[in-house]
Amino acid sequence: MDPIYRVGNDVHVLPSSLPIPGIGTLVVNAYVILAREPVLVDTGLAMDGEEFEHALRSIVDPADIRWIWLTHDDADHTGNLERVMSLAPAARLLTHGLGALRMSTWWPVPLDRVSALQPGGRLDVGDRYLRGVRPPLFDNPMTTGLLDERTGAMYTVDTFGAILPSVPESCDDVSEADLVDGIAGWAAFDSPWTQLVDHDRFRAAANEVARLQPTTIFSSHLPSASGRMARQFVEVIASVPARPPFVPPDHAAFASIFAALGAAAPTPPA
Repeated sequence: MDPIYRVGNDVHVLPSSLPIPGIGTLVVNAYVILAREPVLVDTGLAMDGEEFEHALRSIVDPADIRWIWLTHDDADHTGNLERVMSLAPAARLLTHGLGALRMSTWWPVPLDRVSALQPGGRLDVGDRYLRGVRPPLFDNPMTTGLLDERTGAMYTVDTFGAILPSVPESCDDVSEADLVDGIAGWAAFDSPWTQLVDHDRFRAAANEVARLQPTTIFSSHLPSASGRMARQFVEVIASVPARPPFVPPDHAAFASIFAALGAAAPTPPA
C-alpha cells in the first residue's frame, strides 16, 4: 500500500498503486469518512490485507465503524471486506442488494447485516446525509457511488479513473495532457460499452456530474481532484464514444508485461 493521506477535515484516503509496465500506474483507493457514524467506502486489495488493516486502525477504531459502503462487488473493491466486517461487528454493509447475493456465492456474507442500496437513496450518518448516485461510467451493473450532501464531495467509483505515469495525492500535480489521456484511455478500457451508446444521451448522463457541482471528486482510480475539474473531466468522458475502442494486448504483449514484472512467462495459447 501507499501512505494514507487526508483531504479536508474528514476524509482519509487509503491508496494502493498497481504498476502496469510500459503503460503507467493505476491507483486503487478506499476511503474513510469520519462522520459522526464513521463510513468506510470500499475495502482495497486482498493482497494488502494486513497493511490495509493497519492503515484503517491508524484512522479509526474498526469497532467504531458503523457503515461499509461497498460501491460494487469487484475484487479491487471487496478485497478486505470479510476481514473488515469481522473487525467491525457494529458495521452494516451498504451495497446493491443483488451484489450482496452474488458475493454470497463465494463467501458467507452476513446478509442480516446488509442494507440494500439504490441510486437516489439517502443514508443518515449522524451529521450528514450520503446520497446514492449512479456514475456515468461503470464496469459493473451493481455500481453505486455517493454524494456527501454536507461537504459536496462526490465518490465517482470507476468514473474518472486513469492510468498515470505516477500517482500523487492530488490531480493538481498531474499534467493536463496526462489527465486527459489517462481518463479517456481508462474509460475506453473499463467501460467498453461506450462504443455502443447514443452520443447525445451519454453526454447528458455525463453532464449530471457537473450539474451536481461537486466540491471534490474522489474516484476509485484517480488522485483526489478539486470540483473545479468536474467540467473538464465530463468533457473528456463525453468524447469517449467517438474515440477508437480499446484493443486488449495479444499474447506477445501480455508476455512482455509479465517479463517486466519479473514473473514467469505465461504459456501461449495452443
